[in-house]
Amino acid sequence: LQTRLDALKRTVTYTGTTSAPATLTNTSTISTRAPSPAILDIGPDYENPLEASSRWYLQAKAQTVRYAASLGFSIHNRSDPPAPYHSREIWLDSTLSQWKGRKKIKVEVWNPPRISVGPRAAVINLHGGGWILGQGTDDARWAGAVVCDVDAVVFTVNYRLAPSYPFPTPMEDCVDAVLQIASRASEFGIDPDRIILSGFSAGATNALTSWIVLQDPSPWNYQFPSPPPSILGLVLFYPTLDVTITRPGKRQTCNQPERTLSPGMTNLIDASYFFPPIPREKRTDPRMSPGLMTDDLVKKLPHFHMILCEYDMLLAEGIRFAERLDQHDVPFTLRIVEGEGHAWDKPPPMAPKESVFVEYAKATESISRWLGRDYETDQESTSSMRTRRPRFRRPRHLSIRSRSVR
Repeated sequence: LQTRLDALKRTVTYTGTTSAPATLTNTSTISTRAPSPAILDIGPDYENPLEASSRWYLQAKAQTVRYAASLGFSIHNRSDPPAPYHSREIWLDSTLSQWKGRKKIKVEVWNPPRISVGPRAAVINLHGGGWILGQGTDDARWAGAVVCDVDAVVFTVNYRLAPSYPFPTPMEDCVDAVLQIASRASEFGIDPDRIILSGFSAGATNALTSWIVLQDPSPWNYQFPSPPPSILGLVLFYPTLDVTITRPGKRQTCNQPERTLSPGMTNLIDASYFFPPIPREKRTDPRMSPGLMTDDLVKKLPHFHMILCEYDMLLAEGIRFAERLDQHDVPFTLRIVEGEGHAWDKPPPMAPKESVFVEYAKATESISRWLGRDYETDQESTSSMRTRRPRFRRPRHLSIRSRSVR
């Protein structure tokens, strides 16, 4: 992986937790072209022991994980500094999924506190959780960073979750959200030509697949209720880009496989999202594996900012996709967080690490650049935003805050 990184012509930035970030730059051309989109033959096929499970069994296991995750995020969002709170909630219709209906998709809206002199940019964010757990407020700190650093309106989409709503419904809900938010731009005070998609993990995958579907819905016979907007940029935190690779195969690419997501968790994710099971050879659909999109689509990608983690099983496929971007001279920013695993910015620990604020700031800096404005953190807006809970002084003898320095 290091050799492949060295071959990239663009700048790759490593964010460390114990020292100042180091920058690696190499202006040489890529010595080995990225392979054409196809199934990567890494290891033998893997039989997921949960694929034979019933939906109710998968649902029961998913509910247990959701409860634990919800408790963790509740504490995480209250830790110092507390996460900001959203301005209001709206409900959007489901028009693309087989489970259509009115007011099926909840969305939190985060408005900047200062008065705007014109339409603002919008960032539509999609939470992570492997399509089986999570909610929009999981990314409250990211929403707060965007609101205060970019002065943009943020929408956090609560797409429906598997196994109750397996593939492709979660992704379709995200496309629905983008279309309907853009069509109501004047209501929200946003510019439909300045919409940016962001996401974390599964949400980052949804962001990229949503962009793909918005380019041309005809391969999947989607009928859009309104004209699709033009997406200005994509900010992807540790996305899943290729599900044709087995989980054991992905772990083999990691320097410390014991720090990747546990087999029990990934088995539950895959069995729930791909229900009923979808054979590996049919997972080349770019709605599942957006990293396998055609070269023509790669060339059309908008501004691109991607954050990967050193000890994540998704690192290799992220680097492989960056190679494709580089091959086709698509402008992009790739950042790698050293010494951290998947979802390093989420609990545990219960308080965010210093590197989280660094990466959020770098991402909002990219967004500001795409919008053609100077990057400037609005500390006044930061302090005036409503937080999730009142802040209480913690007793000196009791500290649950983790340290960012190992």
